[in-house]
Amino acid sequence: MTSRHWLYFGGFVVTTVLLVGASLLGILEGLSAFSAGVPANEEFILLELLGAAAEWVVAVLTLGIVALMFLAATVVSVLRSASLPRNDRLVSIVERVERRYPLLRHFDIAEKVKPTREDRQQRLREQYVQGEIGEAEFEREMAQVMDETPDEPSQSETKRNVELEDYSR
Repeated sequence: MTSRHWLYFGGFVVTTVLLVGASLLGILEGLSAFSAGVPANEEFILLELLGAAAEWVVAVLTLGIVALMFLAATVVSVLRSASLPRNDRLVSIVERVERRYPLLRHFDIAEKVKPTREDRQQRLREQYVQGEIGEAEFEREMAQVMDETPDEPSQSETKRNVELEDYSR
């Protein structure tokens, strides 16, 4: 089955092609108004062009709005289904951006990049295997990760929230 964002993108492409075609036909019809001759008064040239191609102007505006809607739907669909890396640093950056631009909160990107308990455990295992942390530190941090509940913020989140409060003062 085709994904939704490809359907939106296809709608954008089709309406854009129709938009270009309607624009060209409108220009041709506007120029055909001069086949009878150029008006004597130059102020009426633009009115003559718009009068001859009025229905094409409406069609082009309508298709332009529909194309923009398809483009916006494509971007939103891709953002919602995007696979983003999970990282505490990335969460803090995304949260700052979301505070600055509240409209972005609707996409819930901060929750998508927030590491899960399994992500944190895997990261600790990798650090232990690579020798970046010792056995005692590994066991201590693994116990902290295991004690975290989904509703309870982690130590790094609590520390970040305190830092943000201090920064905002």
